[in-house]
Amino acid sequence: MFGSEGMYLTMGNRARATLCVLAILISGFAAVHPSGSARAAGAHFYSGKRITISLSRQRLRAWVGNKVLLVTPVTTGNAALPTPVGSFRILEKRSPFTFVSPWPRSSPDWYPTSQVSYALEFLGSGYFVHDAPWRGVYGKGSNAGSQPGTNYGGSHGCVNVPYDAAKWLYQWADMGTLVHIVR
Repeated sequence: MFGSEGMYLTMGNRARATLCVLAILISGFAAVHPSGSARAAGAHFYSGKRITISLSRQRLRAWVGNKVLLVTPVTTGNAALPTPVGSFRILEKRSPFTFVSPWPRSSPDWYPTSQVSYALEFLGSGYFVHDAPWRGVYGKGSNAGSQPGTNYGGSHGCVNVPYDAAKWLYQWADMGTLVHIVR
């Protein structure tokens, strides 16, 4: 029997379930979780809240367990100022927050002081998931250019999200929520 939380096989009838699990494992379709349920191969078991960000898809998903609650397009860092890949945690939440450029005014990476409504810091050297009121384009291609802060120039390494998504994430995410960023 498949459950509502994905493709789980419950162990109601032990003999029948054992045969089913063996057949599934032999076919390479599923893996067995320590609880005795079977799940599609390659799938992971998670509990709690987490945020996943795909750089290649320019997409963010918010999860509780294995259930997706939010999907939104994003804009991440461009090739010169990439968004870091790895597993992080929400370190701080700020609303509102003002960004001040760490680069001198003569640098092509300099930007004017910029206020956002919702910012979630995930790496202590200034990497945030935040709204970007100066941006009108999100998703694939929005980080392909070379001038950060423009619609198609990417960010300075932060993860820009639309305002409504930033507000939702700010209210939903707890301190310590996992942020997993993949290529």
